[in-house]
Amino acid sequence: MKPTRFLWLLLFFLTACFTRPAVEPQVQETEKEIPTLILVSFDGCRYDYPDLANTPALDAMAAHGVRAEGLKTAFPSKTFPNHLTVVTGLYPGHHGIIANTIYDAENDRWYRLSNGAVSDASWYQGEPVWVTAEKQGITTATFFWPGSEAAIGGVRPTYWKPYDHHFPFAQRVEQVLAWLDLPKGERPQFITLYFHEPDESGHHHGPASPEAIAALEEVDAQLAALQQGLEERGLRDQVNLIVLSDHGMTSTSRDSVIFLDDYINMEDVMVVDWSPILALRPKEGKASAVYQALKGAHPHMHIYRKGELPEAYHYNDYPLVQPIIGVADLHWSITTRAYFDSHPNKPSPGAHGYDPVYSDMNAIFYAQGPDFKEGYAAPVIENINLYELMCHLLRIEPAENDGSLEAVQDLLR
Repeated sequence: MKPTRFLWLLLFFLTACFTRPAVEPQVQETEKEIPTLILVSFDGCRYDYPDLANTPALDAMAAHGVRAEGLKTAFPSKTFPNHLTVVTGLYPGHHGIIANTIYDAENDRWYRLSNGAVSDASWYQGEPVWVTAEKQGITTATFFWPGSEAAIGGVRPTYWKPYDHHFPFAQRVEQVLAWLDLPKGERPQFITLYFHEPDESGHHHGPASPEAIAALEEVDAQLAALQQGLEERGLRDQVNLIVLSDHGMTSTSRDSVIFLDDYINMEDVMVVDWSPILALRPKEGKASAVYQALKGAHPHMHIYRKGELPEAYHYNDYPLVQPIIGVADLHWSITTRAYFDSHPNKPSPGAHGYDPVYSDMNAIFYAQGPDFKEGYAAPVIENINLYELMCHLLRIEPAENDGSLEAVQDLLR
């Protein structure tokens, strides 16, 4: 080879080596791991309870994360309807759990919290976030979340437990931490955790009673144990933690009672649900007379025919809404004189279920983690938007829902 030609080839080779782009790696860089999401419910914790209690765990979340002024519930402000709204992003009139007690006249069957219907998927019309996640390859676990006992859409969480009211609170936290200790391929990335307090104490002793506040402090201590467990595992910065409630609580008394039997013959109706949202199924041929007798009968009870309820309730279209619905004003209860006289301790000192327009029905909302702002005081937000938020946190595509991520975007970094 001639020297000149050799020099030109050498120059070409060196130029190519220094100017061509770097070789792409055979395997693309792994995306940043999705933070685990833990959703915790303190049942019946009104928005202002933490200001009346010693709650260091919630206070820490507010300081290092987000606290909303309140969480607005969906109508009716009951336990199962709102827990399902949180995880589906649907109003109760769209996800099907329109009350804690439902009657299906066509099939002559009942949905009650005390019977096996809670595990019957045919009652549930929405898609909970754990179903959305499982369908997109994310492992999930639920510890006592309403609806999680049913195979909704044929899908259950990978890990779930049938409800046991007496299961010790501390052991619930221990199980969540045990799930987080599983090997990576088995470890859930979405976990729910449910506590029935301070709801139970609020019902029995009244809202903001010493007993209700003590119950909140008890579950706050369990939250602290969860936070410590995350810290010990080096997971505090790898977990998005949301703590909320399903509804608030208000006071009721024997001085604010509406007696249904003062206005109608109780033999003319089936009472599907009582107070504060009355659901009546009149006997054949009695619907018009019952409606006319109750309409305007009491200044603190508002009577509607199905299809005529306020649009804000999103309650008119669902087939299992009963023909006549009564809505009591805040603090008021609906019953009969016979029940009232035979139950001197009723109504309970605390109640919920009322129109969400009342601030007493507002719940708590706290959030902390890598995706949330730090030390952010948010205005009142609506629980209808939390499904979209959780799908965003899990990096999954949401199912059709009534919520909006944009409405809660300000919570995020």
